[in-house]
Amino acid sequence: MTLKKVVGDKILTQRAHSCLNLAPKEIHHRVREPITRSRGKVRGQFPSHKMGRMIAWESQLERRACYLFEFSSAIQKYHEQPARFDIPYEGKIRRYTPDFELLFYSGEVWYVEIKPFTILFQPENSRFYSAVSGTLNNGDYPFIVITNNELLNPVKERNLTLLRTYQRVNLTPQLILRAQQGRFITLEQLIEDIDSLAHAYGLIAQGYLYIDLEQPITNNSLIHKDNHNEDILFTYRTAPDFR
Repeated sequence: MTLKKVVGDKILTQRAHSCLNLAPKEIHHRVREPITRSRGKVRGQFPSHKMGRMIAWESQLERRACYLFEFSSAIQKYHEQPARFDIPYEGKIRRYTPDFELLFYSGEVWYVEIKPFTILFQPENSRFYSAVSGTLNNGDYPFIVITNNELLNPVKERNLTLLRTYQRVNLTPQLILRAQQGRFITLEQLIEDIDSLAHAYGLIAQGYLYIDLEQPITNNSLIHKDNHNEDILFTYRTAPDFR
């Protein structure tokens, strides 16, 4: 059985359990572009520091997902509308384009569907995404679905929105070393120790220091020098039942 992946105008056919050539490219081309602009549907672009380009999103849920991919330390790269797959489904072949591709530092490649909870569990959709999962898993590509139930977290979203402002703050090696060797406990103490609010937030935004993103960021937020949080900042659903 082969797994067919269409990237742009290229068709790559590989046997299950093989690895695709996923070397980073300077320019990313989505394999599926919106044909029409649906009435009332919001689309936009997310300025990704991790990717060094704008990431196109087609729903507010996808926009929220971009924040989580951006700040998940285990994720090296992520691409939107990355590939098309031929999915055997109920005696036919259906073309499928995931919403995102996640490339991990571990070498794993995951494919992601972003769907409202109620739409995911419509019988036709849940059966089809189970078929997608089976096909991709046979090729050693985990398939996950993230719904609004996992994405709607106002506190975490506010924290990540704040930290994104400081992703591009210039941090010298001397400052990073000083911060990692400091004896501060709280964010307020960190700011006092290095005498800069912007650098303090930059150290957190760029992954040199850590805080609990599930709690509002305040002067009393505890600072950690080791990543006590999860390497990925989101939960997700998998087949067969997506519960």
